[in-house]
Amino acid sequence: MTDTAEDNFRIEVWDREEKTHLETISRSPDAMVSQAAWQAAIRRRPGMLLIHYNSRHVMEKILTPGGVKFPPQMIIEGGIHVGLDVALGDLREWHELRARCKSCSHQAQVKPSGLIRRYGSGALLRSVERALFCTGCDRGGPVQIEIHRLPRN
Repeated sequence: MTDTAEDNFRIEVWDREEKTHLETISRSPDAMVSQAAWQAAIRRRPGMLLIHYNSRHVMEKILTPGGVKFPPQMIIEGGIHVGLDVALGDLREWHELRARCKSCSHQAQVKPSGLIRRYGSGALLRSVERALFCTGCDRGGPVQIEIHRLPRN
């Protein structure tokens, strides 16, 4: 992939010690496209260190929840998707969950501890998404949960 002046946003995968660059997942001139790729990368690269850049500046850095279950090349090829979901028990204290209604785009912060009490620490986010309903619209869903990193103070 050739670097161009327009590819301001990129997402890279590093080993846990941040010594070896393993792959570049995405390059994009568009912030919204890059943010969508970031959310997908969090789900598709469990147990990996992801870094989201804007030019040379680090926008976000996260050690994704879960353990590395499959070699990254298997995930890249898209042959394996089942089993890559994040369990509630894999979330850390610096993770924040936001639920977004796909019907009305209403968003709300969700406490992981409340979901763990209700569904258990082994529940997968995908299963929890199907059980939640939107409180902002009369249709009540479907809901998508996004994982974000709490800002540092």
